[in-house]
Amino acid sequence: MSPKKTLILAGILALASLYLFKVALPGQREAASTKRAFEGVESASVAGVTVAQQGKASFDITRVEQPQAAWEITQLKGAPLDTTEVDSLVSALLALSITGPLDEKSVSQDFSQYGLDKPSLTVVLHGKGGEDTELGFGRDNSFLSSRYVKVSGRSGIFMVPQEAFSALNKGSTDLRSKNPLEVKADDVREISVSSPAGRVKLAQPVVGEWKIVEPKELAASKESVEALVEAIGALSVSEFLDGKQGSLGAYKLDAPEVRVEVALRPGLSFETRSISVSSAEGGKKSFFTYAGAPSVFESDANHVPFLSKGADDLRENRLFSFSHRDIESVRGTTSDGAPPVEIKASRTDWDVNGKVSDPMFVEQLLQDIVDLKAVGFPDQASVPADAFKSPMLTLAITKKGDSKETVTLFVGAETPGKSGPARYAKVGEAGAVVLIPDIEAKRVVPHEEALLPGKAAPTIPPFPQGGSLSSGGKDS
Repeated sequence: MSPKKTLILAGILALASLYLFKVALPGQREAASTKRAFEGVESASVAGVTVAQQGKASFDITRVEQPQAAWEITQLKGAPLDTTEVDSLVSALLALSITGPLDEKSVSQDFSQYGLDKPSLTVVLHGKGGEDTELGFGRDNSFLSSRYVKVSGRSGIFMVPQEAFSALNKGSTDLRSKNPLEVKADDVREISVSSPAGRVKLAQPVVGEWKIVEPKELAASKESVEALVEAIGALSVSEFLDGKQGSLGAYKLDAPEVRVEVALRPGLSFETRSISVSSAEGGKKSFFTYAGAPSVFESDANHVPFLSKGADDLRENRLFSFSHRDIESVRGTTSDGAPPVEIKASRTDWDVNGKVSDPMFVEQLLQDIVDLKAVGFPDQASVPADAFKSPMLTLAITKKGDSKETVTLFVGAETPGKSGPARYAKVGEAGAVVLIPDIEAKRVVPHEEALLPGKAAPTIPPFPQGGSLSSGGKDS
């Protein structure tokens, strides 16, 4: 064997020996001495946790029982926390496994070699009985994908997996809710909004039934109000500006663009919220805060447009409150002199002017009718006197049931709308006048030919017996 090959072989054997004695065998010994750092400790017995990252101020999370069991940051009382993140931190701490201790004969007394003279992370578990356990995490041993750790009450130096360290290496902002105003629509009793769209106050006396009470009493759109509540809960934080409530003018929150007052049902952790929101950087982001908050919150999103809602934005905009399945008949007449079109429910499907219809087309038309929504609510004084002199469309809709109640939709003159041409419309002679899109008005005009089955495709006659395509059906 050549000297070169001999040297290569010797190097391979040396590396193998190093792995065997420094990694594999120690790993086996360490596996035998791996144990839970907090064996037998349950989450319910944890009173709090102190976390200190190197070079940063420490913070404490403390369990509070009133008014509801929860966690809070002692240094930021009232700051909503992300319960998932907090529970994850506590669970990771209680599940922490430590391996060791390292062999005393090979351990240096100079703790700086392990980064334990100035731990990169210190975590203290506070038990309800007053007992404290401190863990100091040192430097990373990348070769073993682990970190050195010192545990109070235990002699020696231990190792923990790098991923376990990462699960505990959290700052206070990591545990805070990025949506501090989360709220459920069913919990809300009143909402008031003052914005560029005006001022409006809503109430929910019965869950699911909203009404506008100011500036005047009107039926409210459940869908629109719940979208507003969702927008409140969606106020998102990109940066916590703690202690800045005394400088609201710097964030235009002393005279905010939007003020929202929310009253919630009794029994929750808070029953009212007074929220202020203003846009910044030309509408690229926004700032917000609320009464009692420990911070001004900066958001990378501009939330002002989603909260700027007036009465017209939140009032009921559906023209009909029933389903297409509640309709027994519809009679449509137009101003162009075309014959009326009458749709009636038959035993099985629908008849159109006494003819068997295509039920799919009829039901789509009925669905379009009941789905009509107003896109504007003009003042009565601004509606032309002749807006309904010759209605473009009149639909007399009879509902199922013994009373055979009939409601009539009148679609009148065309007028400019915010999003394109619109038409005046009202349900009943004395109904409130609204605007509906011109394109939707034309969509609900019934046309007999469009509701009847299409002409059947021509069929190929069967070949005569004994015939063929090439012979034209004649015997050879």
